[in-house]
Amino acid sequence: MKIRYFFAFACIYLVLIGAYTFYITADYYTLTNTLLVGFSITLPIALWLCLPAALLFVFALLFMSFAALVQQFKNMALHRDIEKIFAQIQEQMLGNTIKDRVFSRTELKILAKTLQRFELLPNTKKPDANYEKIDTLFHAFIEIQNGANDSKIRLNPSHPLYKINAKNAIKDDAQKALEILKQDFNVNMIGENLYTQNNAQAIYDKAWETLLNGQAKTLQKALSLTNNHLTFAILVQLMQACAKGNIDIQKDVITQICKSATLTEREYLTLVIAVCQSLHQNNINMWLHVFESLSKEIEESVLAYFYILLEVGKTGEAMDLKQQYPKDDFLPVSAFIALKDKGYPLLVFFDPLLYRARKTEKSQTNVSNLVQPKY
Repeated sequence: MKIRYFFAFACIYLVLIGAYTFYITADYYTLTNTLLVGFSITLPIALWLCLPAALLFVFALLFMSFAALVQQFKNMALHRDIEKIFAQIQEQMLGNTIKDRVFSRTELKILAKTLQRFELLPNTKKPDANYEKIDTLFHAFIEIQNGANDSKIRLNPSHPLYKINAKNAIKDDAQKALEILKQDFNVNMIGENLYTQNNAQAIYDKAWETLLNGQAKTLQKALSLTNNHLTFAILVQLMQACAKGNIDIQKDVITQICKSATLTEREYLTLVIAVCQSLHQNNINMWLHVFESLSKEIEESVLAYFYILLEVGKTGEAMDLKQQYPKDDFLPVSAFIALKDKGYPLLVFFDPLLYRARKTEKSQTNVSNLVQPKY
């Protein structure tokens, strides 16, 4: 029972008892005390009858007030414990280390330890919980999934959304892309992979794509990193951009990059074919020097050097180089030189499948560009 209800009931009870007693008798009674202090008090009998009940109600009121105060303190402690549980849930949602907390209730302490045994990954498809801090985190997760970057949220690197948030942060910021390349995303994620596009290399590739369109100074810093996470596909884009003149990279740096990439013979051939598509008069000597230097140190790059020699018309140099190898080695080179006057494309001898694919693609492009006649 609430205190105000009890107080109202006590007042009504005393008024009814006093009124009924006064209705029965209006006499007075004198109380005389001779113990320790002598005194006498004369009051109506109805009032004497209400005094013990009033005293009892006063003590009951004091007891109830004290109990309510104690309960209030317990409720405050319970509220603090619940807030600690919610704080722990937020830490687990972010994948961060759980802090040690002191709980006033044993049951909530056990609940906290039980929750620590679970990996709490958010399901962003569920409706709001009407708890502001948790709902705010959920909204941030949804924004990250939709391609936005949240720099305020403190996700642990093992969280599935950490890589996506980092990838979203790159966009067109070359400096941010350089910082991403310096990070290690190859960490074990908590829980199952509930999110797509969560591959670490995809993040590094996104960083390189931004760097290729950024400032040359930042690109040079990225290339000088010990572990720059440069894949062959990005390497091809890098060399094509350099061959086109979109970016400026020193030939010694290019040579060192190719050495560090430990490419196969097939990859060197693919690389040189891509480079030759963008060659122009001003950079032919530079690329010849690059692949000549590589061919002297890396055997897998010799076929690529033959290709660029023949592509730029240096048949004599190619024949001289061919004589340094056994007769049965590099047969595509011999075949092209022998049939050069027939007008066959160089790519037919080195990569006939690629030549066929390009021819098919070109034919389809020409068909799509035909104007539909009007009848």
